[in-house]
Amino acid sequence: MLTRSGWQQDTNVEWDKELALFPKQVVNFLRETQLEAWGKMAELHCYGLESQIIRTLAKKLDLKGALHMLRHGFKFYGKPFRLA
Repeated sequence: MLTRSGWQQDTNVEWDKELALFPKQVVNFLRETQLEAWGKMAELHCYGLESQIIRTLAKKLDLKGALHMLRHGFKFYGKPFRLA
């Protein structure tokens, strides 16, 4: 799967047990795939954007579940972010 599907091999060093996420990977994905929305949020939230967006995502995951989040994404200060 690593060679054919573009999967990445990693370790659990960056795994956040409380949030049940890889925060750095989530932030990198959002930053790379949603440049316009990320740029607007970076202008509004100069410091702490990454931790704010991860906290928001974790709350939404708790409320709606992972499948819903993968299908529909989530909003952060009115801007939609997709996870798949």
